[in-house]
Amino acid sequence: MSYQNKVAIIIGNGTSRRDIDLKELTGQAPIYGCNALYRDFDDWDYLVCFDQGIVTEVRNSHYPFKGTVIVPPADLHFEDAEYSPQRRRSNAGMLAMREAIQRKSKILYCLGFDFLLEGEVSVDNVYKNTLNYGPETHANMSDNYYRIKYLTWFAEKHSDCKLIFVFHDGSKRKTVYAENVYYMDSSVFLNKLTH
Repeated sequence: MSYQNKVAIIIGNGTSRRDIDLKELTGQAPIYGCNALYRDFDDWDYLVCFDQGIVTEVRNSHYPFKGTVIVPPADLHFEDAEYSPQRRRSNAGMLAMREAIQRKSKILYCLGFDFLLEGEVSVDNVYKNTLNYGPETHANMSDNYYRIKYLTWFAEKHSDCKLIFVFHDGSKRKTVYAENVYYMDSSVFLNKLTH
């Protein structure tokens, strides 16, 4: 994979992303991280901060960030009004995908989007029960249903983009009924990085 403007890597915070050494991603494509990613990885190009606690934490940290911190306006903290008038709360991963597409990326490799996995792992988070990741921020299984529906709409709206979700080999994944959504084993993804 070469560093091209059309490719982006989106790093969500589901536990499945632990399969990949994030340092191997540096320089491969623009990296969009989510929320507390800055705590243990600093080679992102953009960090999308969504929850107010994390926004405050990032602003109060004295890290010399190399990348750009993006705090989307409050209106974007909810699903697109075109999708649903109910406008459920969105998430940093979807907002990071949106930011990458706005910057002309057409192929998005998405890591740690575990709501697409089967079982309890689908609601876990690498930062669960740490500062600003208390019980009020925990996802539940019913959230997954709505996240998948919104992702399906989002994918169809951006049908000119390929959305590739990377998970460990052999993981049980839920079906997304959009023609531009793909799954890739982490071993295949890592092989693409080196070739």
